[in-house]
Amino acid sequence: MAKIITENFKVETTDRLFDSLATDNFYVMASQSLDGIEFEGEPGINNTQIEKRDFQRKVIFGNKINKANARYMFLENPYQSGRVYDEFDDAKNTESSNMVITVQEDGSNNFLVLKCIDNNNGAISYEVPGAVDDTVYSKVTTQDGYVWQYLFTVDKAEIDQYKTGSHLPLPTYQGADGLSYGDPEVAKKAQEDISNIKIESTYEGQFSQYLFGEATSSANTSSVQSISSIDSATPGVKRIVVSTTPKTGRALYSVDGAYKNMYLRHNSSGTLYDVVDSITSIGSNQLTLFVRMPEGSTDSFVPVDGPVECQLVIKINVSASKLGFYTEEGVSNARKKDFRCKAYGVLDETGTLKRVAFESRGRHYKHATAEVVYPPLLKGSQSVADNPTILRAIVSPVGGHGSDPISELAMSRLALVTNFDGANEFVPDFNTYTIVGLLKNPTITDANGVSTIPTNPTLGHSFDNRAIIRLPGNELQTPVDSDGRSDSLNQGGKVNQYVEQYIKTIDIQAAVDGVSYTIVDQGNMTTTDDWSAFQAEGVLGGEIGTVFTMQNRSQIDGSRVAKVAFATTKQNVSDNNYDYSLDIITARISELRYVATDDIGTPVDKTEIYLVDYHGNFAHKLQKGIFYIKDNLSSSVSINNEIADEIVYGEYEVYSGDLLHFIDFAPITREADKSEKIKFTFDF
Repeated sequence: MAKIITENFKVETTDRLFDSLATDNFYVMASQSLDGIEFEGEPGINNTQIEKRDFQRKVIFGNKINKANARYMFLENPYQSGRVYDEFDDAKNTESSNMVITVQEDGSNNFLVLKCIDNNNGAISYEVPGAVDDTVYSKVTTQDGYVWQYLFTVDKAEIDQYKTGSHLPLPTYQGADGLSYGDPEVAKKAQEDISNIKIESTYEGQFSQYLFGEATSSANTSSVQSISSIDSATPGVKRIVVSTTPKTGRALYSVDGAYKNMYLRHNSSGTLYDVVDSITSIGSNQLTLFVRMPEGSTDSFVPVDGPVECQLVIKINVSASKLGFYTEEGVSNARKKDFRCKAYGVLDETGTLKRVAFESRGRHYKHATAEVVYPPLLKGSQSVADNPTILRAIVSPVGGHGSDPISELAMSRLALVTNFDGANEFVPDFNTYTIVGLLKNPTITDANGVSTIPTNPTLGHSFDNRAIIRLPGNELQTPVDSDGRSDSLNQGGKVNQYVEQYIKTIDIQAAVDGVSYTIVDQGNMTTTDDWSAFQAEGVLGGEIGTVFTMQNRSQIDGSRVAKVAFATTKQNVSDNNYDYSLDIITARISELRYVATDDIGTPVDKTEIYLVDYHGNFAHKLQKGIFYIKDNLSSSVSINNEIADEIVYGEYEVYSGDLLHFIDFAPITREADKSEKIKFTFDF
């Protein structure tokens, strides 16, 4: 029993991820700051819970991405002369076929993308398809007999942004119903037509009596010349006399009607006309053909400066499309038109059917059959009875070639791209990062707990997730630039050192006026209590996480049992009386700056310490108050202690969101005039 996952299922999986970029919030985030020596000493990341949580704990900054940042990807397949390319066949697995080519015209940075419709019976291709007529966007027939369907062009800007070593991005455009893919003109003109008609079997020389031209190649075996044309007695039927080339071993049939059920093809227009009857002029190599001329036909078979070049060809009958006929719009006395494919047989110099060519490939086909319409005298022959020619109609993809390139090219690969650009104020321009990841629906809020994610999914969003400790005065003793800020420098070796803070949790009854606290447990206090004892900073009302400075502890009812936390002095972990209830938080110093004035020139006079790579159990955040600086995580000796009078927390809520993908690499140094392209490619 065979089990097959179709390319449609793979594409559907890709589609779901792509569509979710408009309904869910996806962020590409950078995490973990290490130098080269530290990175070499770290093992590579693994798909484990602890490493995924570690990534989310150490997020440094990130960019939101949406559909505008994503592209479906397809395999780049540069045209090579001397190869046999697969032709489209609805009976074969197109996912693994060598059918679609990419072509760069001379001097162009753009890629033309074409699909092989007909490979001339498996012949070698030696002519690259050239420029496509962008007023028609039709199929391109090259001199090697190949037929190529133009699909779309990938321009240089898209290539520069999304191209990988082996894949190119599918271009997008804004359609009437939203974002569309490929080329709008190709999609507009696409039809569910007969892509090709294959000859499954035929008898050698079966049509040798129907060679009318020089018969040196399939290009002229059916050639005839119209030498006169007049109306017949039957309305809508022309009486056309054509001359044929004398052929050794063949005499024209003398029986009237011997050549009916064939097509007379007008070489200039390519139009096929039904031959409803025929008369042979014995000994003259001329045939009188009675040809039906549909209403509106403009072809003339009347010789002017010489015979009109035509072909008398074998008719191929193709079943009607699902809609049969339609009424042409915008025409007075509207006439019926046929959606049916009109095709004819191409013979070689031996009279063997070599391929099927088309006047039109029809419209609105989901299924089709094709058969040879034999002229009367061949129809009853033993040749046909014993060896009938078998044809198979190949129907184009749903919607027609070029209407849905995602499905046609089985695009189950999606690329997501964002740039970490130093010109973006929310992307740090100092120190390093070593991991990037893709997170779905993270929680990102401001200091008041309000989401900073744009409600409009098409809008971009970036955030700098580094916590900032602010100290009064110029601790760095550095001059400032014109923007009121000092350069990012490794001041006194402090960059990449660690800050450490000891957080203690106490009952609210033990709180002291004038000390900064964070509410960690509301206990039996509610938002209806009198919180005027607190000078709240941020969210009001006593929610967990509210930072406040105690103003009047005596106002708090003695029955209240809330818990609050505060920064306390360093504790000796080796002490016999060590307080195990302490939460020790450690973070790496990413950057230091002195800020003299804000953006509008108001004095600030603060030293800023930017922090990344947090460690600890995260029962608490860093808090205002005392903290310590030390060389490394394992050091028990503090170099210095400081008093933080302000803390700015990162926007990303630690551990929130689903981490879908992450990758590590050697440290990348962020610089103000530098940009890194981050590209994730997913293949389903």
